[in-house]
Amino acid sequence: MNKKTTRAVLAAFLAAAVFCFPFCKGSEQKKDVTLDVWHYHESDGEKAGLQKVADEFMAANPGVRVNVTYVPRDELIKQYMMGAVSGELPDISMMDNPDMAAYIEMGICLDVTDKFNAWEEKDYYYEGPLNSCKRNGRIYGLPHNSNCLELFYDVDQLREAGVTPPATWDELTAACAALKKAYPDLYPLGFSSNNNEEGTFQFIPFLISSGGSVDNLASPESVRAVAYWKDLVEAGYVPRDVINWGQSELNAQFTSGNVIMQVNGPWNISILRANAPGKNWNVTLLPKDKKYASVLGGENFAVTKACEDADIGWAYLSTLCSGKNSAEYCAAVGKFSPRSDGSQFSNVWDTDPILKVFNEGMQYAMPRGPHPRWNEFSAVISNALQEVLTGAKTPEAAMRDAQRAGEAVMAN
Repeated sequence: MNKKTTRAVLAAFLAAAVFCFPFCKGSEQKKDVTLDVWHYHESDGEKAGLQKVADEFMAANPGVRVNVTYVPRDELIKQYMMGAVSGELPDISMMDNPDMAAYIEMGICLDVTDKFNAWEEKDYYYEGPLNSCKRNGRIYGLPHNSNCLELFYDVDQLREAGVTPPATWDELTAACAALKKAYPDLYPLGFSSNNNEEGTFQFIPFLISSGGSVDNLASPESVRAVAYWKDLVEAGYVPRDVINWGQSELNAQFTSGNVIMQVNGPWNISILRANAPGKNWNVTLLPKDKKYASVLGGENFAVTKACEDADIGWAYLSTLCSGKNSAEYCAAVGKFSPRSDGSQFSNVWDTDPILKVFNEGMQYAMPRGPHPRWNEFSAVISNALQEVLTGAKTPEAAMRDAQRAGEAVMAN
């Protein structure tokens, strides 16, 4: 090859190299990427915490735009169901931990097992929360936060009525009677019993405490739990409107003073402190029947099949759910890190008197599922509660029918 030919070949190579340079792996210049992140967290603190991570990720990754969008929980579930067929999904999605098995089964979530196994932070996750992200030994997302349910109460109103925080069901009933006598225009207690997962979530601690089980909804112990709820409503201690109340509506009733005690979770701590700064309230373990019980809540995030750049999707997911970001988020909004290294970044769970109660309650918190058909099974339970609290069926009949319906769901 002569010099002229050599120069021509070199010039052609350089021209091709300049053309492809912006798209070559390892280049400093990156193509623009947009990540759509959906969640259903309602409080300003929760929204701010998610936006903080998005802002920091964008600052560290020029060319990446992160859009964090709030979608009401029920609407989000509908979008996932439709998106499983249409493919119209966010890039990164929040999922309630018992629901995730169903979404994995639908094919919504990308398999991130290899990326997870190569991640230096993989060994920090607690087994329970991480299991909710697994299917057949593969990993499809990361846990972001954990929580449980306990009993909030108005300190001043209990004191004025001569009531101490109840520790058992009998004490809870007696407390309700005393509070109703002292405050006839108010309701001593509230819980959420709407016809969706929130109603089931709130009922499970009572079911477990009575000795009942989701595996045997027709047992005498399970019937006792739903009958106890019915008795509280029939006595006027709990408003009949709880069949329509989600947990946010319930907390609003407690904040305004219409309800003196409420069954609810630690995500309401920041809301109460912001919206009712003068209210004197505290938290105690959920009163027990046979044993203390609570239920494990919390959310996971997953990269969905709609994400066009799985590497960037994983980079964001692992940043959002890192030890530092998860702990700081949970500490700020009153939740609990699903990781063993949370205390390295915050000691709030040992020093905050309210969070200490929830931290104790976490040892009694039982998971829901995980099972691909948990949503359908949960609907069986919440529907039975509706039937009992509206008087459509007796506790025995409702739970007997629920057992049959639940068996049919799991058999399919």
